[in-house]
Formats: sequence, structure tokens, C-alpha cells
Amino acid sequence: MPGMRTCSAQVFASKMTFWKVTMALLLGWLLTGPGLLPASCQTFDHSLGAVSVEPSRRFELGSDLTVFCHVSACKERYKIFLELNSQPVDLWKRDGCSPAVFRLSKVMLPRSSLLCLIKTDDTLPWLVGGLDLIGGRPPDKPLNLTCVTTRRWQRVECSWRRGRDTHVSTSCEVSFSRENSSPQHLACGPDQQHLILPPTLRAGNTSYQLVVTAHNQFGRVMSDTFVFTLNDIVVPQSPVIQHIHFQKNSSRLAAILQWTTPEAVPHLRASVRRRRGDNASWVVSQVTRLAEDKVQVDGLEPLVDYQFQVMLCDSAPYLGAGQRSRCSKWSPSMTMRSPGKSPSKPVSVWRVLTNEKSGSERKVTLLWKAPPPDDYSGQVEGYRIWLGHDTKQEVRCNASLTQCDLQVHQDISALSLSVNTTFGSSPPAHLPLTLSGDSSPPLRLMGPALNSSKVLVSWAGPEPGSEPGPEVKAGGAGVQMYVVEWTSVPEDKMHWQEVTADQKHLIVTGLMPGVRYNISLYAVSCRGVSTPSSVLVYSEQLKPVAGPLVSVVVHKKGRIHIQWEDPAVEQQRGFFTNYSIYLHTPQSPPSVTMSAPGSRETWLDCPNGLVFVQMSASTSAGEGPRGNLVSSQPVDPAAGLSVLVFMVVVFSAVGVQVFCWRCVRPRIKEECPSWAPDWLSGKLPKAENSRVIKLLQLDQSELSFSSLDKDPPLSPISCVSQDELHPSVHDEAPTFTATAVATMADGYAPQLTAASASAGRTVTAEAEAEAEASAGWETPEEDQCPSDLALLVNFLSCADSGPPHGALWWQPEHASHGRSQGP
Repeated sequence: MPGMRTCSAQVFASKMTFWKVTMALLLGWLLTGPGLLPASCQTFDHSLGAVSVEPSRRFELGSDLTVFCHVSACKERYKIFLELNSQPVDLWKRDGCSPAVFRLSKVMLPRSSLLCLIKTDDTLPWLVGGLDLIGGRPPDKPLNLTCVTTRRWQRVECSWRRGRDTHVSTSCEVSFSRENSSPQHLACGPDQQHLILPPTLRAGNTSYQLVVTAHNQFGRVMSDTFVFTLNDIVVPQSPVIQHIHFQKNSSRLAAILQWTTPEAVPHLRASVRRRRGDNASWVVSQVTRLAEDKVQVDGLEPLVDYQFQVMLCDSAPYLGAGQRSRCSKWSPSMTMRSPGKSPSKPVSVWRVLTNEKSGSERKVTLLWKAPPPDDYSGQVEGYRIWLGHDTKQEVRCNASLTQCDLQVHQDISALSLSVNTTFGSSPPAHLPLTLSGDSSPPLRLMGPALNSSKVLVSWAGPEPGSEPGPEVKAGGAGVQMYVVEWTSVPEDKMHWQEVTADQKHLIVTGLMPGVRYNISLYAVSCRGVSTPSSVLVYSEQLKPVAGPLVSVVVHKKGRIHIQWEDPAVEQQRGFFTNYSIYLHTPQSPPSVTMSAPGSRETWLDCPNGLVFVQMSASTSAGEGPRGNLVSSQPVDPAAGLSVLVFMVVVFSAVGVQVFCWRCVRPRIKEECPSWAPDWLSGKLPKAENSRVIKLLQLDQSELSFSSLDKDPPLSPISCVSQDELHPSVHDEAPTFTATAVATMADGYAPQLTAASASAGRTVTAEAEAEAEASAGWETPEEDQCPSDLALLVNFLSCADSGPPHGALWWQPEHASHGRSQGP
């Protein structure tokens, strides 16, 4: 059983492999078709039929061919097809069971494959037969037949040009003969174009004839007879290139070739041909003769492997048969790689001056542009900047930079910049830092924008031969170049472009639609840089994205005065052509249109009552959205007058109070205590003004330090009547001795008895004033009122209310030796 299973598995595997191979072959045949291979490489079942061609399957290109497809079995359900290089060919004619006929017109393909197939509706195509078509053309007439030899070479080499490719095997035959002798025939191989004649030719003026014949199955053709003598075909010997040297001449790269030749022919001229690499075509170059054995070849490119060959020709013309020039064969090739080149032109350079100064130095931002890649070879290694006209102060910058901030002394008037590359440095570019004081030509916009990203600007300049203008007076020298700057508004990254002095326009590119740009023009001369001329432009105007901000200044009946502010520049997106003012009322929404630019305020007629104001702005692209909405109510004239009068009265009252405050303040101090408790309204005398204190200070011997801590002795306090003190005063007041007064002046409050305290508490204002005067109290001048304000002060102080009640009054007596006397 195990062996039986193994055998069954092997049989199953073999069947699977057979079907896999069969399906793969069938699938490949269906996908590629039978026409993938030439007909000669395929196997046909001749029992099905055959294919034939008239006049022949070998034909001359451009001929008409007739193809017959013969099918052995004649069945009506068979359909016959013909394919030419896998492309179907239309059936031309078929009668019954006769062969199907196909016409091929003007066949130009040198190699073609024909296949004939039959097919029914329910089967795959069957291959009946096929054949290969071979096309060709007769050989062209050999041209430019020539023979050469040298003085040191004893053989003669002849050459010719065979013409077009015949696409079939073509043979040639060379026959040469001496005068009055039978010709000799030499066979040459297919496509051969030169032949060396046997060394049987005689020297001297013996004449020989040479004919080249080319032939193939489509024809035979002979060249013209070439007649020569050995003296006629002697040419210079081929030179040998000894040395090739490359040199840079301004912006050109040239090669200097030097060769040697064993001959010394006085009338030799050299021709040079070159090619790039091994497979390119040869190109004859224009040369400049530097010496008898040295020439210069210009117009070379850097870092290219060149092959050079030199040919020497006798400059004396040959007047023999055909008037041919006698030239040597091309020398053996020499290959040399051209070196890289350094930048040939100064780089474009510009500067930005700032107001930042540090002592005697100022800040300068130097800008430049990298050299174009086709102007140099290798890599940019860095930049060198020289401050001033000498090369002592030098600054180096990295190759990745295009600008550099410099601190330059104010005496330096110019900068120079050069770029360093792998194969050398560029000529220095000079830029003045001074201002010439001249004005740049006016800058103007030439028509509409070219598209949404570029505009064309132009300016007027001096015509050749005309009298120079103000900006061209540079000590005999005119404008050296122009510089065009442009930046977006608000100011963003600055762009610039250098323009030659003879150019009067520039296409500014890289602009954004709806963005305002400020374009400026500078004229640069040896005197310095001119003041700029500027213009504001849009590459494409768009609708605004915001409206003006409106406000009401005055609004009265039937008239309103408004003013507004434009939106930010980046929101305008174009130049405003007009403003639209909308006055909304409950009745109707009228609008007013005003041209822009202009004054940003106006008076308008408006309906009575509440008004809503709103504005919008328009550019050439259309109207933008409306701005803020403002409401306004007209002001009543009477109400306005009342407000004005009220404000005048308030300010007048405040002014009077400020003016009189100095006088009113003392009266307020006097009247306010009437509303306070009695003990708070007592006015303490000033001790420094007391005469008693002064008298006590005179008697220092009777005072002791121990008595300072004790109550001073008090003399008896007696009460006097009002009539005894002042006959005109009716109130009574207690009288204090000098010692009591002194004690109170020292800040000590004496202990009064109840009888003395209740004897009398009020005095008149006149009595108080006299008491103060008699006691030595002084009234400051600042508490006195001017006479012209007396009425106002009396009105505010309520003078008629009388003196305050409960005030104590004392009268000091004359003291002797610190002791008080009785009344």
C-alpha cells in the first residue's frame, strides 16, 4: 500500500506538470500572437496552405507587392486574414475557393514579416503560412573619389563616398589603368570605401585612371573616372599632436594645440576638428593661428572630454584635374578634459542703508545674487567683501548667504564683492554708498498687468547721443546701471533686480493678486545712488474684504456730518474708485456714491429723526462689504442751549469758590464749633504769646526743678461782675489770675471749683477780643478777610447767631516775682 500511494502521487505530479506547461504555452501564444517571431523562425503545416508574393519577396524599396494566401480546404465558414508585422491587411479580392489576394502599396520597410491565418466563428486562428520580405535599393554612385600619397610613403591610398545604405549586400570593384594599357581590377568588400593600390605605379608625370563600381541585386553603378599622376596626389604627411593647453580668455574657454610634422612645407595651414567623447560626430572648428605649429580653438565648454585631430593642407591651390586642395590625413586623436571655468561677470549687488549709527559707524545691509550656473563650473565656496577702494579691510561670507549686515565707517564711500568658486573668482562688483543727489527717471506702469503675477514697468532715460540729464552728470560718465526694488505694503521682504543702463523697462514677477506693491527705481552712477522714484501697483485688483469705519461728527435737523477711516491696506486689495454711503431710515434706504480718493468726510442731507449710517468701498473688481453700522439722533437746539448755560454756571461757581476759599476757610472754622459739644469748641491760647510766661522766665532763682512735677499754687479766684469789667457787657465771666493763665498755657488744666465754674460761662465776642489783646494774644494776618468780600463772608458765617455758649473767659493780672495778685 505505501508503494502504491507513492506511484499514484508521482503520476498525479507528472499530470499537473504537463498541464502547467501546456497552459503556459497556450497563454503565451494567445497574448503575444504568432507574429512576434519572423516567419522564417516559425513552423507551418503546409497541408493547410501557403503564402506567395509577386514580383518577389526580395523587392526594391517603394515597390507595390501582391500577396496570395492559398488555403487547401475550401470552406465557406473559413475567414482568411493577412498580417504584416502583426498589423492586419485589408482583403483585396477573393473569388470562391481561389486564393485570397492582398495588395501592399509602396513598401518602404527593409525587413517585414507576412503571416496568413484562417479562423472560424468558434475557433482560435490557425496559422496557414508566412514568409519574410526583404527590401533594398540599388547602390548610389560613388562620389569624391581621390587618391593620396606622401613623399616618404611608397603606396597610394584611394577613397570615395559610397552614398546611402542599400540594406542588402553590396560589393564594389576598383579598376585602374595606365595610359594605353589594359585595366587592373581589384575587389573590395561590402560597404568598403577605401583601397590601397599595389606598388606598381611609376613616379613622374605618368597618368593613371581610376574607376569604382558598386553593384548588388538591384543594380550596378560606376563612378566618374579619376585621372591623376603621382606628382598630383602627393600631400603633406599627417601631423602628430604633441600638447594641448587650455586657457581662459575673458568669458571664453579656448584650447591651444601644438603639433609636429617631419616635413617643412612653407605653405601649410592647419585644420582642427573635435568631438565630445567617442561616439559623437566630428565638428570642424574655427582656429586662430598662433605660430607655424600652434593654433587656438575657441568656443569650448568646461569639464568636457574633447577629442582633437589636426590636418595640414597646402595653402597653395592645386590647379590640376578637379582643382583639388592637397591635404594630409587627419592626425591620430588626442583626448583632453577641459577645465572648469570661473565666473566671467561680476555678480549683481545692492545695499540697504539704515539710520542705525554707532559712533562713527553706520549699519549697511549688503545684498547680492548668486552667479548663474552656466557662468561657472564647480561649486560656490564663499563671498569676499572689501570695504572701500582698497583691499585691506575684507569680510568673508558663507556660500549659502545672499546678504550680510556690515558696520561701515562713515568715511567709506563704496563696497566691492567677489564670489569664489572651485575654479576661480569672479571680477569684483563695485557699489557706491554715497548719494548722488540726482533724481531717478519717473517710473510708470505700462498698461494693465500682464497676468496675476507680473507687471511691466518702464522709465525714460537719455537717448544715445543726446545731452545728458541731471542724473547722467557724473563727471563725464553717465548711469552705470538701474536697480528696481519692490516690496509689498505693509512692508515685507524686499526684492530687487539689477538692470543695465541701456534698458528702460523691466517685467516684475512673483507678485500676488490683491496685494499692493511699492516699486522703486534707483539710478547708479560713479557719483553715487540717486533718490528713488516710486509707484504703487497691483498685479490684479480684487474686491475689498472690509468696509470703511464711519463715525458721526455733527447731526442736526436735515443735515449730518460724517467722517470715516479706510480699512487696513491688506484688506483693501485694490485702489478705491468710489465710496457708497448708506443712510438707513424707517422709511427708505437711500445711498450716496462718492469718488475716491478724496476727503474722508462730508455733509449729507438726511431725513429727520433717527438715522443709521453705513459705508462700503469699491475697486475696479467690484464693491466690497459694508463697514460698521452707526446710529445717530439729531440734537435739539434748545436742549443744547440749556446744557451750555448749565455748564457756564457750574464753572463760574467753582471759580468763585476757588477764589474765595482763602477768606471763607477762617469763618468756617469759627462756625463749625457751634454744632459741636461745648468742650470741643474751647480755644486754647498759645503759650509762646503769654506775657506771664515771659515774666516767670525772668525769675529763675525762685523756681526749682522739684516744683515742676507739682501743681503750681493757685491764687484765689474771684468773680467780678460784668459791669466792673466792661460796662457795655451784660454777661459775666470768671477771671483767672496770672498764675492760672500760666498754668493753662503750660498744658495743665487747673481744677476749678463748682462755684467758680458756674459763676458765668459766656462772654461777648468783643470781650473775648479785648481779653486776648490784653493777655498778649496775636491774631495772624492770614485770618483777616479783604474788605471787598465782607458781604459774602458775613452771609456764609451766620454772624447774627451770636457767640457760642459755655466758653470760659479769664483775664490775667500783672504778676510780680512769679506770684499772682488778687483783683
